[in-house]
Amino acid sequence: MSFTIKIDHTVHVDGDTRLLWVPRDVLGMTGVVENRRWRSATARAASEVEVEILTPTEFLDQIAGSPRAARELIQRLSQRLREADDRIDSQTVGSAVNNAFLAAKNPWLQRQFHTPLGIGDLPFVVGRRRVAREGLPPCQPDLKLDDTAPFRLSRNHFIIEKRDGDYYVRDLCSALGTVVNGEPIGHYFRTDDAPLRVGDNEVIAGGVDSPFVFSVFI
Repeated sequence: MSFTIKIDHTVHVDGDTRLLWVPRDVLGMTGVVENRRWRSATARAASEVEVEILTPTEFLDQIAGSPRAARELIQRLSQRLREADDRIDSQTVGSAVNNAFLAAKNPWLQRQFHTPLGIGDLPFVVGRRRVAREGLPPCQPDLKLDDTAPFRLSRNHFIIEKRDGDYYVRDLCSALGTVVNGEPIGHYFRTDDAPLRVGDNEVIAGGVDSPFVFSVFI
């Protein structure tokens, strides 16, 4: 049987709660299964269809007396849970991207980097503003900071990037390296990148005792 049911979301209250039972589906079942108060909506047939209207008690009795109907109900609820889970996952990913930010973690750095900076657009490069007679860096930093000789910060020091759904900090061949959550990375260390965890991360540019200490929140 081919049929279509349209739900009119204008709510009406005109008596006891009812469920609409149609082949292969039940409209209004979640409110009964969860034993919670809910409002009914008007269902209008858009094509010819055979339906059965049940009270909550009749519906539960029918499920209890029919293993096949119970199995179909479980499958339907499982499908709805998967769909809801997929929507939550997609919203969580989008939220993580939109809420990621970089901030100064100590008062010294806060004097030139006052406000947390959103890093939703990746990759994001942090580096030093060049001084007189210095050439251009390989790429223009998204965040340029001042430093004085002997420099702790390189013109292109580190980059925040996303690969295969995960976030990383990669050292850009800086002179003194980068420390990510306590792990040193860079040209003179075991690796040049480190993963970022969900939540707050500490990134130090220019060695463990450098004043360029950042908080990266993912």
